[in-house]
Amino acid sequence: MLEQAVRGGLLAPDAELDFSAMYPDGPILRGLDAWVDYLGAMPWGRSVRLKPERFFDVDDACVLVFMHITAEGETSGVPVAIRNAYELTLRDGVVVRWKVYADQAEALEAAGLSE
Repeated sequence: MLEQAVRGGLLAPDAELDFSAMYPDGPILRGLDAWVDYLGAMPWGRSVRLKPERFFDVDDACVLVFMHITAEGETSGVPVAIRNAYELTLRDGVVVRWKVYADQAEALEAAGLSE
């Protein structure tokens, strides 16, 4: 999935992936090599599926996306499903920052879009 996004020109080579709102002491990864190393170590391997459910325009350079994510444990086969939010910052049509929120309401509030 990451490889497709890079080859498709959707991610800037120096893009930032920010987990600081997702996990306590969550990392902020800079550059695609750091993304590959971090995500490659996750226990769900290649089974992750992202399904966008709702989009919000934050401003001219930013969009908030509510996501439904499913995966299976690589060795256990246990299915997992979560809903979270991604705040995507774009420059020249390419994602330069991807911030992950565990809580969709928190993401709305952070973006100034509380419902």
